[in-house]
Amino acid sequence: MQFDIKLDYTIDDFQAYWQAFLRKKTEPERVSTKQMAGLGVFFLAAGMLTWAVMKSVTMTVLEIILGVILLVGSRRAAKPQSLSYSRWTRQMWKKHQAAGELYNCCFTEDGVWIHDCKSDHRYDYAALEALWEDESRFYLVLSTRLGAYVLRKNAFSQGTPEGLPAFWQSMTGKTVQRVKQV
Repeated sequence: MQFDIKLDYTIDDFQAYWQAFLRKKTEPERVSTKQMAGLGVFFLAAGMLTWAVMKSVTMTVLEIILGVILLVGSRRAAKPQSLSYSRWTRQMWKKHQAAGELYNCCFTEDGVWIHDCKSDHRYDYAALEALWEDESRFYLVLSTRLGAYVLRKNAFSQGTPEGLPAFWQSMTGKTVQRVKQV
């Protein structure tokens, strides 16, 4: 069996890679919008309770202000982000455009072939680190030194995206790993 995937990247492919892997390493975990809203309601209620029980103006005002800030922040965080690309994504997109065209990635019994405008590269399956998957892409990780390729599921010209995980496992002994969405 053989799989052939066209490598006609878009800037969205770089953004998907950044969100799936690099962002998790560079940004701290965030509190969810539901948790933030819940804390906001808690501090508003605590402020009212403080006023009712202790009549402490300072504590009441501080708790209400904190509650309002958390509620406003949760509403802002819940709004869909505009389609703005990360700095890393924009830089990699420029490098990709300047480097020359990639043509395709081909999985065969002998290994993985990457064809581009400059040369052809063949990688043995033993040298490949991992294959990750999300809803619309696979991410072929060669090694930390060699990088990764984004393989869009809608770019298969031979073979099917559904068949690639079983083929990958039969050739490498490794399972395809799911990308955890942020």
